[in-house]
Amino acid sequence: MNNTIIPGLKVPLTTMIRDVARQFAAEQSTPEKGLRVYLNTLAVWSVHRYLKWLQIDTDVNQGDSCNPSLRALFDVADLVIPELGKIECRPFLQGEDVIALPVEARQNRLGYIGVGFSDRLDEVELLGFSSLVEPEELARKNLQSLDIFLEYLDKLATKPINLQQWLQEIFTEGWEAVEDLLTPRTPSLAFRFSSVRRAKLIELATPVILVITLIPEANKNLVINLQVYPQGEQGELPSNLKLMVLTETGEVFREVITNSGDTFLRYEFSGSPQEKFGIKMELGETSYSQNFAIP
Repeated sequence: MNNTIIPGLKVPLTTMIRDVARQFAAEQSTPEKGLRVYLNTLAVWSVHRYLKWLQIDTDVNQGDSCNPSLRALFDVADLVIPELGKIECRPFLQGEDVIALPVEARQNRLGYIGVGFSDRLDEVELLGFSSLVEPEELARKNLQSLDIFLEYLDKLATKPINLQQWLQEIFTEGWEAVEDLLTPRTPSLAFRFSSVRRAKLIELATPVILVITLIPEANKNLVINLQVYPQGEQGELPSNLKLMVLTETGEVFREVITNSGDTFLRYEFSGSPQEKFGIKMELGETSYSQNFAIP
């Protein structure tokens, strides 16, 4: 793992947004809560302004952090990116290397951006990005570059893979025949003759192979079987490899995790016509995401 701290991007804070943050802070019941709301407001606005520079749409007024009732109750710094979801923008004070994330700031988030504050309040520093699902804390040294964040948004914005096309033998680039990636030592699981199987090499901290098997049902539903195997001559999967199925809105529907000595990972579920879902895999600080649709 590379623990080098990547230099961040400086974002100026205007007098107007500092005045808005002070107004939000003054509405709170205690000075401590007021300071938290003040910092959260500036953090959200700085990420909003950064994305605006890049012509990436945000809806700064739709987040819980801009709702007077919710920001009074919860410690949230969320920024809505339309059609994708929420990014959590968390303040790091000077000298803080690790910050805890409250439960309400870990739910239904696309990822997290660390925002660094110093004694000067005329600018902040965007420290980096994490795409981990519901982490309990963020560490400066583990934040990835903002370029990774932009690549992550690009992936999320891409058109979902149409699984009905797979049944017509129209396959998405990068998804290969299982036999081209897996050796005969792979455990053999019986599937119906009409099933369709494709495999993809997933580049995580340790590369693994994801296999998706589609099994059509009479009611037009699809049984979707997910399997993960070691690559090449590796006999076991790494420990703590997470395989997640996400809902259309990005919530975790199911998560399975490898234990020491596991040689494969498997999860199966049913999908209905017009349904969309996502798959996310996570190992250490690396992750892979892909959206799917059943038209």
